[in-house]
Amino acid sequence: MGPNTLFDKSFLQGLSTDESVWFDHFYNPVICPLFFVETLADLAKSPREGKSAEEEVAIIAAKTPEWSGTPCYYHQHLCMWDLLGRAPPMNGQVPIAAKQVMRNDGKLGAVAEYPPEAQAFARWHAGRFADVEHLFARRWRERVETTDLESLRAAMKALGVGPRNCKSLADARKYAEWCVTAMTRSPGKLDAALDLLGILQGPRPHIRERWKRAGKPALRAFAPYAAHVLAVEAFFAIGVAAHLIPAERPSNRVDVAYLFYVPFCHVFVSADRLHRSCAPHFLRPDQVFVWGAELKADLLAIDMYFKGLPEDVRSQPIYKLAKSVPEVSGMTRELSARFAPGNLSTRGQIDLSKLSPEGLKKLAEHVQGWAKAGPAPGPVPTTEDAIESFSLERRVSRRRGSWLQVGPEVEDSQTRDD
Repeated sequence: MGPNTLFDKSFLQGLSTDESVWFDHFYNPVICPLFFVETLADLAKSPREGKSAEEEVAIIAAKTPEWSGTPCYYHQHLCMWDLLGRAPPMNGQVPIAAKQVMRNDGKLGAVAEYPPEAQAFARWHAGRFADVEHLFARRWRERVETTDLESLRAAMKALGVGPRNCKSLADARKYAEWCVTAMTRSPGKLDAALDLLGILQGPRPHIRERWKRAGKPALRAFAPYAAHVLAVEAFFAIGVAAHLIPAERPSNRVDVAYLFYVPFCHVFVSADRLHRSCAPHFLRPDQVFVWGAELKADLLAIDMYFKGLPEDVRSQPIYKLAKSVPEVSGMTRELSARFAPGNLSTRGQIDLSKLSPEGLKKLAEHVQGWAKAGPAPGPVPTTEDAIESFSLERRVSRRRGSWLQVGPEVEDSQTRDD
């Protein structure tokens, strides 16, 4: 498995279908809910000449990771759980959506079902769209286009924030952290933080009680992920007020929300200039931002290398053909060496083609056993340490672009053949 890599729609749009196959194969793409929403919103966007909006969305859906992509939980849900005492990992680990803890033969395991978002992308790839999706797309597009960033700039100016006292994005990040620190100096300010985070009224008494029992700590110590989300929000507002982030482009409000998900990756790749300038201010020392055009060039080099192999070799499924990153790659090899050394070696990898029919059947029964097991009774573990097995349900196209993704040793019922 490759580096956990958060990506945005701009990056995926810039890839060819064949390049997207290699991104899916050599990386572990982090699919955040915002990517799903942005893609769907394109149904209400004016398409390019000669293509319908539905065709444009189908093109993106065809490139969306399906082999290695990991769907991430919605940030507002993660904020609420964090405030209630179940902090999500903020070390590059992905809080996977639709995951359920199961018990099988006395052991605990986790099973992530095929998420609704992935099912929707499969439909979109085939050109099938529900009426409600068209309605949602129109409303989302209207909401983005009517975002009034000038009013936000005026409001921040009234608070004394502007170009004179905030001269760089580094300054904006510093002021944002100050704002977050101030959010838990009193119960009233904690309530203001909960308002900004969109926390429902139901869990608020439990959050306030937990905060009081903990000695009324600073938000960064009390709920680190919620503090991160608030810092991004404050940073954006301050950046707009200081003319460091353009107010003329309403979609900037959407784009900056990708930063809510950077704690859950090692690599963030984007072709958006706002991400290029802002993301480094929210990355840990063990993370890196990658410009989309540079990774695209590397994926193209990988694609051309494999296309240069003899026909009988390149006609194999990619898990046989590409067991490690080829030497022609620069960036993918560099990122793998840093974050996923297993990408550079075939050692320890399972070759399905070498398993006997009985071995394949036994492996399938083991995986399916977890899927059919019942939910674990009692309290659900809050850490991954107690989980002994993890399975993620996927539906993978047998062929995508020029490449065979799944060989004949895997039955058709376990793949999606487009």
